[in-house]
This record gives sequence, structure tokens and C-alpha cells, in this order.
Amino acid sequence: MASLTVLLRHSGKWNDKGNYIDFSIEGILIKEYASFNDLVGSISNQLGIDLSTNTIKIQYNVEGNHTPMEIHNDMGYRVYVKLKKENREFGMYPLCITTMEKELISGDSLNQGDIVQIDEAVQMYDSDTDDTLAIELANSGEAIGVFELQKDLIISKTNQKEVMAGQVYKDKATLKEVMENYVIAQRFQFRVDRSNAVRYQFEDCDWRFKASSINKSELFKVREFNDNHTCPLKDKVYEQRHASSSLISGIIRTKLTNHKRKYTPRDIIDDVKSDLGVDVSYMLAWRAKEKAMNFLRDEPADSYKKLPGYLYTMDKTYPGSHIRMEKSSKNEFMYVYISLYAFIRGFDHCRPIVIVDRSHLKSYYTGTFVYASTLDGAGHIFPLAYGVIDSENDAAWTWFFEQFKIAYGVRGNMCIVSDRNENIIKSVSRVYPYLPHCACIWHLWNNVYKKFKKSHAKLSEIYFSMAKAYTQTEFDSLMEKVEKVNIRVKEYLELAGYEKWARLYVPVNRGWTMTSNIAESINAALVSERELPIYDFLEEVRKMFGRWNCSNLKEATQTYKTLGKKYQEMLELNDTMCTRMTVVPSTEYLHIVNDGGRNYTVCLLERKCVCGRFQIDELPCPHAWAVLKSNF
Repeated sequence: MASLTVLLRHSGKWNDKGNYIDFSIEGILIKEYASFNDLVGSISNQLGIDLSTNTIKIQYNVEGNHTPMEIHNDMGYRVYVKLKKENREFGMYPLCITTMEKELISGDSLNQGDIVQIDEAVQMYDSDTDDTLAIELANSGEAIGVFELQKDLIISKTNQKEVMAGQVYKDKATLKEVMENYVIAQRFQFRVDRSNAVRYQFEDCDWRFKASSINKSELFKVREFNDNHTCPLKDKVYEQRHASSSLISGIIRTKLTNHKRKYTPRDIIDDVKSDLGVDVSYMLAWRAKEKAMNFLRDEPADSYKKLPGYLYTMDKTYPGSHIRMEKSSKNEFMYVYISLYAFIRGFDHCRPIVIVDRSHLKSYYTGTFVYASTLDGAGHIFPLAYGVIDSENDAAWTWFFEQFKIAYGVRGNMCIVSDRNENIIKSVSRVYPYLPHCACIWHLWNNVYKKFKKSHAKLSEIYFSMAKAYTQTEFDSLMEKVEKVNIRVKEYLELAGYEKWARLYVPVNRGWTMTSNIAESINAALVSERELPIYDFLEEVRKMFGRWNCSNLKEATQTYKTLGKKYQEMLELNDTMCTRMTVVPSTEYLHIVNDGGRNYTVCLLERKCVCGRFQIDELPCPHAWAVLKSNF
């Protein structure tokens, strides 16, 4: 490793012309690829300087530059070595060493023993700055000094309580927020006299505060601070205008990190009054909350910019998924669709009944959250697809169902269940022209209630029993009751189509999925999330579905029964109900079961019972249980 000979000048002083005079001379060897700390160690050893109580300033002169350059980090050392290599004469670029006792800048953020050296003409260099650039700056004649300030000495937090001259803040914004907090805590106000990129000062009576940038850098130093007030009390007691929305937003940010927490402007008003003793308006509190939310989650528009990268990451993380985003001709967001691979694989093990619903987003750009789900083998909600569309219309819903069809295709005995939204009805008929589209019986009944309010109380129980009827006899009997109460209701239900809402008439086995309640459960679970920007919202949806699937898997692996809890309880109830029934066999598979004087035929081979429950529920009804018990 190459070494360079360097002349040391020490024990002298600097005159007004920038010359180092009255010095003594020493010489040392320095290594080309050493560090700044190595240089300090070599100099202190050669000159016998105790670094525990002293610090040294290392400077040298460059032609054409009247202000000495100072070496204070590794970059400065590399610049000096490059200059020295270009002129290896022993007397060129001598290092001028000034020894000083360690000093402290006062302030709460300082630690005992920390060193601070500040030169008013400061040029700071990052350690990654290119050597050539540094040399060009040195030769340009621009004043280059040193700012040796350890990072933990720079005040970077806005909760600084004590303010005094000499403190250094990381930027003007931090200093400004600290002062706004300070004057509110001290119960007075001030008017800013001068505020720009390099200066921040104001005064009132004898009270005075002045701060400025350190050599036009982002760092701000408090130059002067007189905290004595001579103004009358009446001038101090008036509306606290310094409780700005920006200041309040900084105070309340920590209370908004959890998006599920309900933190209203009224809560903010109460907290500001309690913490600061200041009365603020509802509008000010609302603006403060908006600023805090934007700080935590970026501007709403920025959230849309994140989507391409987010969806790309999702696609790579979950290979085999179907993830798509559609943009307009103006490159504006229109739709996004997500079906993860786990959803696609899991649907093969579920009954092919797809429940579709939507809910409106409450973020700045609104939009509509659309989703499809079903029930798994244990009766739990199983998500299939979700996404966001710009608005509810035929084109948006058609695009959603087209993506769903690409991901899942068409299964036998498949059907769609939704409310009677016209856009959904039209889109399903376009994408799945031969697929049954059933209505949620609860939404249909709400329509009946709005049209026939006088008959609502009498017909409610009859309607739901009729929708869930297992036999034609039971259905017809209930419909006769409806006709007697209000024939117009019967006509309305006929016009809606029995196959849309009555389980008995649906061309596929709809099972227990008579409503869109599972979709409503998803909607209810995302009430607070719907206020988030789209990027954060989609991520919360992904995490929620992940938690659900993980919980369901854990439950399934820990149970000792074949069926889930819901269906196990149904079997146990049917088992209890069959104890008083009498079974008369006709053939090996065909049996007659007497239940309270009525006979029911059960066929074990076809898994059917004239009561209808065996084939529709796909679980042994009480009559089938009686047959099974008689055979074993």
C-alpha cells in the first residue's frame, strides 16, 4: 500500500488573511487507502494530543482559495490524498493542526462529551460525493468550511420542549413545529417578521427569536432567543391562531395509525382542548385529520400510482392467480380484479353457488368494491374474487364477470346469487347466458315491503317459509295464504319468477344459500377499511381474507369430526327427531317411514326422501336417519 509524506504545522494560529502563522513543524506518513480516523490517530500520536479531552481541526490551503479547506470525514481525506498524489513534494499542501478543548452545544438533545464544531461558512459533503466534484468545488474559490456535528446532536423530533440559542434543527419545518408547540404551551402568540428558505425570525415586545440556515443548507440554527415578555397580559390572552391544522395533524397522527379506530373531528377538538388548552373549530379539526391521514397514507392520487407495482408483486407472490387492471384511453384507472390461486383451487371443493355483491368506497375518489364468494364444506365464507370498479354500470359489471369466467370457467349446477340490481342482472345474462341467476330472498322481500306495506306483517313469515319450502304441497299451501291476504303480492312474486327465489323451483340445487348474507358479512367487516385509499384498502382486503382462510384451516385440522360444526349439529338434530319413527322396508334400498301418522318413502340408493330434505340438504333427513338406524 502506497504511503505519502505530509508536512504538519501545529501550535500556530490563523491570521485575517487566511494564513497559518507562528507554527511548529512535524512530518508524518499517511496511507493512500486509510480513513479519516486513521489520519486523526496518526496526527495525535505524532503530536502527543490526548483525544479524550481535546479535539483537533485539520486544515490546509489550496491555491486560489483564501478559505482553508478542512478534513472532517473520509471523503475529505480522499480529496486531500488525490491532491497530494498529484504533487508529492513534501512541502506542498501542509496540514495545519489546531487543538481545541471539547465543547458542547447546550440543549436537551445533547449528550455529555459530544463534540460540536461549527464554522459559519459551511459546505457539507456527503460521504458518497464524487472526488472530482469535490476538487472542482475546492478550486472554484467557493468558501468551504466544516460542519462537524454528530447526528444525535441535531434535533429532529417535534416534541422538543425547551428552546434556546445554539440549538440546531434538521430543517425549518421541524423548528417551526417546535416553536408552534412552544408558544401554545407558554400561552402567548407571535407574528412572524421574516420567514424564507434561509431565515425564520419574529419578535414581540422584548421577546425575540431568530434562526437561520447554516450556509444555506437544510439545517437551521437558533441564533438568538430572548424569552422575556414585557407586553401586558391582555395582549397574551386571545385566540390561539398558532394551533394550525398542520400542528394539530402532527399531534394526532399516532391516534390514526390504526384505521379501525373511530377518531372524529369532535374527538380531536376535545383532545386539543385537553392537551393544549386551545379551542379549535370543527372545520380546523377536520382539516387536521385529513392532513394526518395523507401523511400516514400518502395523497389519494399517489395510492393509484402504486397499483401497478402492487398487482405485479401480488402476481409474483401468488403464481397461478388471475389479477387484472383496466385503464381508460387516457391512462386513467377504471377497474381492478383479483382472484388468488388459493381461491381458484378451493372453489373446486365448494358447492358452485356464487354470491355477488358490492359496496361503495368512502375514500376521496370513491369507487365501488365488488366481490364474489361462496360457502366452503364447513359452512364458512370462502372468497372467490374481489376488485374495484370506477362506478356501477353495465360495462364495469360485464368486465368483472368476464374476468371471473376466465378464472373459474363454468361448472355443472352452477348459479349466481345477488340482489335485484339491474346492472348485475344484465351483465350475468351477457357473460353467463345459460346460467341460473337467483335473487337474494331478503332483498326481494324488502321490495315487497316497500310496495305493499299494509300486508308486510302478515306475510313476512309465510314468504320466507315458502321460499325455503321442500315440497310442492307445502309451497302451494303457503301461496294460498298469501293470496288470501293480498293477491297483488302473489302476482308480484309470480312476475319476479318462482325460479329466482323459491328453492323448490331453482333448476340447480341452491341448498341453504337463499340470501346474500355472506356477502353482507364481508361488507360489514370492511366498514372502516372502505375509507382508506385504494392501495391500502386492497391490501387490507387481502390480509382479511388470508386471516379467514388461515383460521378456517386451523379449525378443520383440529376437529375430530368429519363435518364442520354447523352441519354436525344439523345431523345430531335429525338423529334426535327420528327416535319415535317406525320403519317398514320394501326393498334393500326402499323404505317406508311412519312419522306421526304420515308415511314418507326413503330411497337410500338415490339419496332421496319425499320430504325433500335428503336430496336438497344433501344430509340424511330424520326419515333417512330412521332407516339407517334400523339397518345397523
